[in-house]
Amino acid sequence: MNEKMNVLDVQLDNCTAKDAMKIIAEYMQTEELNTVDIVTVDTLMRATQLDGMKEELEKLDLLLPGDMAILEAAKITDRKRIQEMEDQTMLKMVFHYFHKNRCKIFILAGSEEEGDRLQGYLHEAYSGIQVVGMKAVPADESEDDRITNLVNGGEVDCVIASMDFPWQEQFVYRCKEQLNTRMWFGTGHSIASFANGENWADHLKNFIGKRILKREIKKEQKRKEVYLKRQKTENNKKNQKIFFDRINFIINSIEEMHKKM
Repeated sequence: MNEKMNVLDVQLDNCTAKDAMKIIAEYMQTEELNTVDIVTVDTLMRATQLDGMKEELEKLDLLLPGDMAILEAAKITDRKRIQEMEDQTMLKMVFHYFHKNRCKIFILAGSEEEGDRLQGYLHEAYSGIQVVGMKAVPADESEDDRITNLVNGGEVDCVIASMDFPWQEQFVYRCKEQLNTRMWFGTGHSIASFANGENWADHLKNFIGKRILKREIKKEQKRKEVYLKRQKTENNKKNQKIFFDRINFIINSIEEMHKKM
């Protein structure tokens, strides 16, 4: 059983790249669909703003942090974990596994441009991966059946999804029972910086993400403090009422006894 980390009340799997890869390798040996999602700061922020999305995220089989800011928010200081995040070791291990085993992949992207870029990167860097097809997914349900048929017709081992949250997750929630593949690998836009190579914009985004996440965590802590204080006050009032009710009962009982005497 994996340990968990809690960031903004979302339970993420807290494991090394090697341990995550072991789980993914097991998923790739099963017949049923297993779901893996890389969670970014943007994902967490949006999940706190959309009703029910925290719970929906946690229904996925494996939720992995995809930003350094998330590790910092979870107070993970292990140098190995930090280095793995900086080097994006887990993504490299997954793609190497797909390459080595000549896995058949279908790419679902937020746009044709993004899908083509990812497909080109995989072809160049991991030539053993067989990209069976690529499709840009609309932001509604209009092409769910067509996309599902394309994936199933390709007899693929894994679907790699590179879309915005919650668009990406909502698609797999709707179509999970119909998809005939071993694994859904939701990468959001984590894979984009990986394929393009990190640049100054990625570092800036990570810096801003840290600031925003810290601010939101402070807000969440403040909300919890206010809630706990209110609960404590209400509990004290209840306890006081119970106490005085007992005192009144005792007094009334004594008065009744005196009347009978």
